[in-house]
Amino acid sequence: MKQQSTFHTHALAVSRLNKKNVLVNIKYKPILVISLGIALIIVSNIIGHFAGPFSIFVTPIILTLIIAGLNFELYKTNFLLTVVYNFGLLLFNDMFIRFYAGGTHDQVGKAWIMLFFTLAFVSAFITMTIYSFTTVASQNKTFKMKNALTNLLALVILATLTGLLYFYGIVAL
Repeated sequence: MKQQSTFHTHALAVSRLNKKNVLVNIKYKPILVISLGIALIIVSNIIGHFAGPFSIFVTPIILTLIIAGLNFELYKTNFLLTVVYNFGLLLFNDMFIRFYAGGTHDQVGKAWIMLFFTLAFVSAFITMTIYSFTTVASQNKTFKMKNALTNLLALVILATLTGLLYFYGIVAL
């Protein structure tokens, strides 16, 4: 009898420890995801500094992987902040390319940068549009069109502001 209670006590202590670790992992997961997304962009652009137009050509791929795959759980946490973060990543990557990437930045180079930014922007917008409807469906048991349309409206407004900032702010550099 004594060994059963010792085993039970030990199992209970391990169970409590595992619950505590899971809570810590869930608590810091958004910070890790955000840090990893920024780190991927920085590493891509550092490689692009030494390997010519690498960072320009992988812009749509890297940003789509971050926005569609890596940030998936962030959409469920807070959709609006995730959208702001994603558009910030797009602009951060573009500025990093313009200031740090290797290659010539004449008019043709700037046109290539703009082309690949536009591809990444459209890909990100399509991904976030899909997530604006799917996150509402996953958060609530019943799909609410009002919440989905609110997410979509916020996405369109932020996309418009990002496009205006890009074309009238960053491109002018």
